[in-house]
Amino acid sequence: MAPQRVAQATRPSQASRRGAVVVQARKLSHLRKKLWKEAGPPPDLATRLFSERIMYLGMPIDSSVAELLTAQLFVLVQEAPDPIFFYINSTGIAKSTTKFGNEHEAIAVYSMMKGVQKYCPIYTLCVGNAFGEAALLLSAGSPGKRAALRSSTIMLRQPLQRLGGMQASDIDIYRKITREKTATMAKYLAACTKKTEEQIMTDFTRPRYFNPYEAVSYGLIDTVLEPKEERAVFKDWEKMGSEIADLGLWDDEEQPLPTNIMYPGTSQYWRSDFDG
Repeated sequence: MAPQRVAQATRPSQASRRGAVVVQARKLSHLRKKLWKEAGPPPDLATRLFSERIMYLGMPIDSSVAELLTAQLFVLVQEAPDPIFFYINSTGIAKSTTKFGNEHEAIAVYSMMKGVQKYCPIYTLCVGNAFGEAALLLSAGSPGKRAALRSSTIMLRQPLQRLGGMQASDIDIYRKITREKTATMAKYLAACTKKTEEQIMTDFTRPRYFNPYEAVSYGLIDTVLEPKEERAVFKDWEKMGSEIADLGLWDDEEQPLPTNIMYPGTSQYWRSDFDG
């Protein structure tokens, strides 16, 4: 069996380019199963992104979401003065049953972002939608580092009013507070877009939608990310000096492990004699 096993582990020399990609994908799949079985699964997705200094807003903004974003900024600015990448796909503040919305939560995140930028540049990218307060956070990225995918949509609107279920004598109070929050958002958007507060207030009259190119002209973002037409780069594991190139297709229980590959989430190279 030993000679046969060695023969199986030899990389085919005449394999087609497409066939080599499929074989390497199968090798990596087998290797991943082996690593997870012996050392446990890698960190969850949120932790993996955070370890790469990536923040992701993929839901409406409420107090819990704003608290998480603020805490992430606190930790990242303390770790190192390296760039922070903030991906946004949100419809703004969450619908609330309270008399006041969550605009103040988004403004808190905005203020934190501006404070962090003194030490770490913040790249913002809209990957879907950025409505209302999410558009404010998108525009709050570092100058020259705000972008959107060309399929994304950005929308400006004033804070939502919640005047139902209250006494008539209280309506003026809540309207005053809403006007103050609207003026605050207009002030911050004017600072990010280099427009006047009066122009922002005019655009707040009704929801205003932008495609990414219009958002660039308006000053909400700096660039539109276009997909590259280049084909995916084929990884030549042998040229890279990786032992993955020499792995054969074995059963999961018998898959040999390379000795020069780093396990995700650790700072040490994986060794075949690792005890776990």
